Amino acid sequence: MVLPGLLEDLDIAKAEKVEAFVKTLDKLLGISGKSEGYQGLLRQIRLCLDLTRHKHPRLFGALNTLKGLVHRQLKEGIATHLQKRTLVYQLHLAQKNPKSLADLVSGSPFDPDAPKGSIMNPLIVWRRREMSFGPPLRTVLADTRCRPNSGDFISDDAAGFYRVGADESVIFVDKDGYGKTSLHLCVLRQVFGNQSAQAEAILRWFQHTIDNAVTERRDVRPTHDGRMVQIGWNAGPRHARVFGLAKSFTKNLDEETKTAHDHDAIAAANIVWGAAKTWLPTDVTNGIDAALSKTGMPRIATRNVSEGTGFCLQLEGQKYLFPHYERAPPEAYLTRDYSSSLHKDPCYISGPSAISLNVGRSVDPLPASFPSAAPSSASLSQTRPRRIPGHNVSTNNTLAENPSLWPADGGGHFVDMSLKVVVEQAAGTLLNFDSTKPHGTTRLCGAHNYTVSITFSAHIMAAFEKAKIGMTDAGEGAGDGNHD
Repeated sequence: MVLPGLLEDLDIAKAEKVEAFVKTLDKLLGISGKSEGYQGLLRQIRLCLDLTRHKHPRLFGALNTLKGLVHRQLKEGIATHLQKRTLVYQLHLAQKNPKSLADLVSGSPFDPDAPKGSIMNPLIVWRRREMSFGPPLRTVLADTRCRPNSGDFISDDAAGFYRVGADESVIFVDKDGYGKTSLHLCVLRQVFGNQSAQAEAILRWFQHTIDNAVTERRDVRPTHDGRMVQIGWNAGPRHARVFGLAKSFTKNLDEETKTAHDHDAIAAANIVWGAAKTWLPTDVTNGIDAALSKTGMPRIATRNVSEGTGFCLQLEGQKYLFPHYERAPPEAYLTRDYSSSLHKDPCYISGPSAISLNVGRSVDPLPASFPSAAPSSASLSQTRPRRIPGHNVSTNNTLAENPSLWPADGGGHFVDMSLKVVVEQAAGTLLNFDSTKPHGTTRLCGAHNYTVSITFSAHIMAAFEKAKIGMTDAGEGAGDGNHD
């Protein structure tokens, strides 16, 4: 017997076809559209039940089980294929023709008629690095001299910095020693569109995911302002390097909650990776894919969500399943209200490979008054004090503060020191930068940022390579993720 409709090519008269037939139906769950998806699949299953009721009892039983599963999926609000497509397009993550750096530099942006400096037509700026420029590493960065007696480095116009406005998309390039155009820094705004309802919804979802993460997981930068947590693969603590999945939860949560929140974190990393694949020059994402493929480094996973493909998220009461998407790279960081002094992060992928997406920003109004205190030696030093376990140096950051000198739009902006560029932070801003070059974040000064970043730490790759050749066994990571 040959079944009609979408199953017409499956001959169920042959016993060996039964398992393949059931698997085919399984694959259709959550993939087909509303008109041809669950509702259409139910119609097909009912027809198949009638055809198999007496002649094929084993298949009839399997179909009954699948029918129950489809009913449950419909009841639970699983998004259909059409709804998933709509979400992807509404979030501007369905760009079918991503551009190479050569395309963008030669005047072939996504839309040449779009305003210059928009994400569809980014501004190309030729700018050379000055590696000898800048203060020592660990220097605290600021936008204004709001701590008049401190040694903070002020990254402003007077120091020769190019300031990228909060609504400007800019790509910084230069010629390398062989005359080839090379990428320095990519700043792209409004990657989810301009204040659409779906864009606002996904940003709220990101912020909720990050709020959960930073309150439930280990802070991998306990001596820095704000909080940073790591998701995915890491190299364990400094004293016992071992490649494994980060052991990041510190709260005593039940396994169901841990798994749900791990799914959220993986989804956050995957959406950032999707935005990178859509908007960044293909040279960047193709280079990352090639490096991961060459080394065999696994894609992102957690202790509660095993390796594989796909991700899922719950957005405004609808569950979106993307079971076949390739996962994001192995190492992601979620931050809230985070600020770091000038530093460099060794990386196993050359050139700009670090990716960061700002998914929320707000700025507190200037305080009417501010506690006064005599500046300590720590607050007056030019560089950030050395870490002391259990001591957060941010306690010194309020000393000798003059909030009337805070920047009106707050701080917390990204600084590429040797390129002499400051990038004003804004929700929906996608950054691609070279983490091996000196960079940091200006003091927050009342600003609050939410970010998700994907990086490629050299010490994690070193632990992975050692595990591959048997010098040490891959095992439990410890959520360290500390590059500095």
